[in-house]
Amino acid sequence: MKLSAFDDKYVRVTDKFGDIFDGLCMYNSDEYMLAEYGREEEALQIDHWLFYRWQIETVALLPEGAQKLWLGKPMHEMRLAPKPFRLVEAGKKTVELRLNDEKRRKLRVGDVIRFEKADEEDEVLHVFVRGLHPFKSFSELYCALPLEKCGYLPEELAHASPEDMNIYYSEEEQRRWGVLGIEIELI
Repeated sequence: MKLSAFDDKYVRVTDKFGDIFDGLCMYNSDEYMLAEYGREEEALQIDHWLFYRWQIETVALLPEGAQKLWLGKPMHEMRLAPKPFRLVEAGKKTVELRLNDEKRRKLRVGDVIRFEKADEEDEVLHVFVRGLHPFKSFSELYCALPLEKCGYLPEELAHASPEDMNIYYSEEEQRRWGVLGIEIELI
């Protein structure tokens, strides 16, 4: 296995002990390792984890569009405003509304989404993608999907409107890409 081929790529390293590490990989040559660590053996590094060649069982490139794997599934990263974040966390919001842009078109049922809370990046949630519901517009989506699953509280349902999504996405973006209801389940 040529370790240098994994430099600057997103990979999954499984070590000889069966532990699994995912992330952006940096290759360290024999010479570098001798100068920095006093041991002449090439290694791979993910974050603060260092893997000498002898410790590595396997290295695999992660799928395109997924920077990490989680539970063996492709993982996509998205940000959520505080209110929807709390609703997903409480299990009250089970459909996330987005543009059906290039990033979202990489989603597949069974993938994992890592939601970061917009104002606190260290607060995260992981969800499985359970269904994908593409529509031409939020008007179509609002007629087809139950809005209480899209993050509306019972007292907000009477005033729920597709125009509510204009704060996040322009009408031009909506026409260009279409929209997507991502059915999710908290892990």
